[in-house]
Amino acid sequence: MNRLKNRMGQFRGYGASQKSLQEIKELLGDMPRRKDLLIEYLHLIQDKYKHISLANIVALADELKLSQTEVYEVATFYHHFDVVKPKDSVPPALTVRVCESMSCEMNNAHGLIDDLKKSLGDGIRVQAVPCVGRCHDAPVAVVGTNPIANATTDNVQQAVNNNLTDHKPDTYTDYAQYQQAGGYALL
Repeated sequence: MNRLKNRMGQFRGYGASQKSLQEIKELLGDMPRRKDLLIEYLHLIQDKYKHISLANIVALADELKLSQTEVYEVATFYHHFDVVKPKDSVPPALTVRVCESMSCEMNNAHGLIDDLKKSLGDGIRVQAVPCVGRCHDAPVAVVGTNPIANATTDNVQQAVNNNLTDHKPDTYTDYAQYQQAGGYALL
């Protein structure tokens, strides 16, 4: 284990179990062990287990030779990572996150949260989260990883009913396509 020691020479944090270390090693496979890929690794854990346990954090920190605090801080900063503490229960398979930042709140985010909690039932978690970076589409709900612009109880319920829970990235123009279409011609 690569746990850090404090000034007294004692190990800090939790020790990683062999099972957790093995699971993380298998999940990361041949990927390079780079600190700048921490968010990518957290996404792999979240996608596989639908949450990130303390055991996952400890094992990932050990594998990357990072402090457990550093991994925990990154994992808890982003709304789409479900960090589960040892005494917490594992969240339901589907979470609907509703942005409650200023623009969403001005467009009745809390009313939407209340309505969704009533209409979606116990098998689906509805969670208020900070900004999801889509203020122009307020209010925004994220069903699984699928953002719902101008969210209403009806269009969120429809996404849930139709299992539309994965984000389909918008098409974009890459650099070469931009240049072929005349990008930077004036420059």
